[in-house]
Amino acid sequence: MNQEEIDSLVEMAKAEIEAAEQETTAVSSRFPSVSVDDLPDSWREAMARAGWAKLMPVQSKAMPYVMANYDLMVQSRTGSGKTGAFILPILERVNPLLDACQALVLVPTRELAQQVTDEAKVLAGETGVRVTAVYGGVGYGNQLQALRQGAHIVVGTPGRLLDHLLRRSLTLDELQILVFDEADRMLSMGFYPDMKQVQRYLPQRRVGSFMFSATFPPRVLSLARQFLHEPDFMGLSTDNVHV
Repeated sequence: MNQEEIDSLVEMAKAEIEAAEQETTAVSSRFPSVSVDDLPDSWREAMARAGWAKLMPVQSKAMPYVMANYDLMVQSRTGSGKTGAFILPILERVNPLLDACQALVLVPTRELAQQVTDEAKVLAGETGVRVTAVYGGVGYGNQLQALRQGAHIVVGTPGRLLDHLLRRSLTLDELQILVFDEADRMLSMGFYPDMKQVQRYLPQRRVGSFMFSATFPPRVLSLARQFLHEPDFMGLSTDNVHV
């Protein structure tokens, strides 16, 4: 490869990066960050149950987006507090009197599904909001029972979620919020076909969608374009965003 060809590839790469950046909007231009003092008492009580002394950066910046139902991509790693960033406002938006799935959280592993579910249950407390995890490698019995009882928040791996959608044990007619947690890991584990099949069962109306990922390589950006509507982008990792 000669120098001219190398220069051409470099320019093409720069153009792709610039195009990706133009598709996102700086977080500071949309919603102001929130602090504990800005939160309602019910949120502070939930924080106390979870042992939170303060909001972490991803929480203070992303929560307003979930409450406003404005689509968002967040670059944030495990341990950053991202689960609380979407679960706490989801709890505020869920109607516990409506026995249907209103929030769906896709995760790559059963361990993460259980972790997110456990944290959501602590934050929910006695609000009446029901949370359940669905994932493969175990029987369907307990999952079917939880879904029949009207789980409001369903957290699961794409493959098992698709199984329940095909069985009609899970329907998404009342879905309000869709979350992708660790989107890059889901793609690297080969879940893309299942995720596209799940998309067929989403309501025709717009659903607020939020994507959390440690990195945003082209395939994750492509996934975001397929599921999110004109999202803002928020980079909260100490590493560079990969585009």
